[in-house]
Amino acid sequence: MSKLAALAALLLAAPLAQAAEPVRLASDAWCPFVCASGERVTGGYLVDAASAALSAQGRQAIAVLMPLNRAVRETERGHIEGVYAPAIDVPLKLSQPLAYSRACFFTLHDSAWRYSGLASLAGQQVGIIDDYGYDDGPMDDYISRNRREPGKLKLAFGQTAGLSNLRMLLHGRVPVVLEHEAVMAQLAAGEQASRRLRRAGCLERRLPLTVGFAADNPKATASLAALEAGLRQLEASGALHALRRRYQLQDD
Repeated sequence: MSKLAALAALLLAAPLAQAAEPVRLASDAWCPFVCASGERVTGGYLVDAASAALSAQGRQAIAVLMPLNRAVRETERGHIEGVYAPAIDVPLKLSQPLAYSRACFFTLHDSAWRYSGLASLAGQQVGIIDDYGYDDGPMDDYISRNRREPGKLKLAFGQTAGLSNLRMLLHGRVPVVLEHEAVMAQLAAGEQASRRLRRAGCLERRLPLTVGFAADNPKATASLAALEAGLRQLEASGALHALRRRYQLQDD
């Protein structure tokens, strides 16, 4: 059986994995990691990887669409079990990384500005998504220090924050947007705007993409253990590599 076929078998088996209560995982649309149509999650690398890993352990994952900051709160309160790709500094138990994502700065094609370290951000307003992580390092620290400074950062909120940032850039309402490279490729293609954008440098560190679970919830702890055991199985079989290739993501 090929790696893709093995992955497909695990994904198809997910609805049959009823040995334990379903594991509800949530986030907002962030394709190709969490993809949605309307109010429903339709797939994405993190969604498919978590589903296949939990299925391999006899668990069923249910993906729920909601704003990321709400997903973190609902996870902390025990209303759902986990959240896809939370920021690193949230008070949750984080899984091993399922992938790593590089965030880059984007401008319109005729801009001459280029990112060359934090000093190059002086006098530059950057559009970001509130509560998102970008590098688990210097840039996230910069955002934490300056998030209340509208001259430095313009915050977008909600389930379509990434698309809102792109449209603000296209309409000249913000000069620079920071977004994960694979996500911007999807957003720009959907808006038929790829040729209007320019990648103006990328962060030095890539962000580890994890699944976060409530720290003091026994069910969440068991779900985290099942997820990580399943991920090890998928990695060993090559199925996780095949899934990354399917979503055009780099191996790490």
